[in-house]
Amino acid sequence: MFWRRREQGTSGVKTRVSGPLAEPGRDQPDLPPLQTIKLERGAPRAASISRIAEELGRRGEEIVELFKEVVSPTGARSVLPIHLRRGEEDIFVEVETSGWETKTVNGVLRTAAVLRGSEYAGATFEVLGAYPVPHLVRYFSGRSPAALLQLHILLRENPRDASINAEAFREAAVSHWNTDLNYNPNELPAVENLLLSTLNERTQSGESAPILDALVRGYGCYAGEVLRHHTTPHSSWRLVDDWGEGLVVEFPDATADPIGKARAFLENGPEDSVAYYVSYVMKELNG
Repeated sequence: MFWRRREQGTSGVKTRVSGPLAEPGRDQPDLPPLQTIKLERGAPRAASISRIAEELGRRGEEIVELFKEVVSPTGARSVLPIHLRRGEEDIFVEVETSGWETKTVNGVLRTAAVLRGSEYAGATFEVLGAYPVPHLVRYFSGRSPAALLQLHILLRENPRDASINAEAFREAAVSHWNTDLNYNPNELPAVENLLLSTLNERTQSGESAPILDALVRGYGCYAGEVLRHHTTPHSSWRLVDDWGEGLVVEFPDATADPIGKARAFLENGPEDSVAYYVSYVMKELNG
């Protein structure tokens, strides 16, 4: 995680599924919702959306709009296939007839991020798939604190720009923790406590929070900027596409990998503390 180029060194409860398409009366916490409207695998998506909307209308659902565009404060836009309303509740339904390739998953996650940043932030978001909906998609369709925090960062990050990622993390801290971070190394232990508290909250079905790369990069880049602000040697971020997490901090005689350390912390907990890592590197470089 940290290398000197002149001398080698390292630092080292079950819940009932709810929603317009869910089959009532079935408790399936570990499986995708059992849908009463079946989709044909590989069927044309637009035709499937129209058929689902017609069926929902026959069931008495109030269809507000098909292919509703929602816009976030960042200017990001996404089109939701079905917008319906039940009483005062807005419900958006995403429809996928193809398999869950990485691109498809990422597209739905981004749609969720745009929705959570829009005027419909409190709406219910359901995903209907011809294939079983992955846990990652089901989790981030919800409104748990961990999901909302990570979607906030996802909408604002740039995988190739460390300063944008660091600022995305700072914005998320203000929005979700009411904490104004100022690139102070003394803040990092408190940040780690907030992260662990947020990520350790289990859903009613006992599911733990998945970790998105956006959160890894956000915290890692923030920690890297803390490091750069508080070390004497000049440093810069370098993009390395074929190694590690993609971005590292280079000093004249050493290289630091705060994003890699952030991943280790988010996966393993306090034993891989980023706060400790930053403190260690600062002492090595300033001393």
